[in-house]
Amino acid sequence: MSAGAEDAGRMPGRLTAALIDACARAIGAADGYAGGIYLPSRTPGVLRLAVLAGLPGPLFRPWWRVHADSPFPVADAYRLGTRVVLPDATETMRRYPQFAAGLPFPFGSLYVPVPGASRTYGVLAVLRPAASDTAEVTAGVDRAEAAARDLGAVLDRS
Repeated sequence: MSAGAEDAGRMPGRLTAALIDACARAIGAADGYAGGIYLPSRTPGVLRLAVLAGLPGPLFRPWWRVHADSPFPVADAYRLGTRVVLPDATETMRRYPQFAAGLPFPFGSLYVPVPGASRTYGVLAVLRPAASDTAEVTAGVDRAEAAARDLGAVLDRS
């Protein structure tokens, strides 16, 4: 079964629960207040937000669908297969000005790929309070990556 975002509403309960659990674990691990998981949609090259926790959906509507080649942190994490850590609004503006321009409030964020045995399934994203530098969030990012790896193992088995 495909674990694409378009299918998230039709996933068996254990896959839906795995997505929700991974998101909640990553939020807690990174001292965050909101998070989500992006998975490929049925439209080639487009990621879609499959799970969102901690924020009202309409607030995040501009980022429900993200093209994998766009200049956004979730796209870079997916395309490059590496973590993206933005400790504060200044770093977000420096690295992703198009993304930062649409943000309603300052925060820090992190984006980690959801790795499978032979592919990247998506990206786990966490919004957190701003930090003075990346070193302050390193342990939380490492724990969020563990949640993403565990989710990838579940998706490999589905």
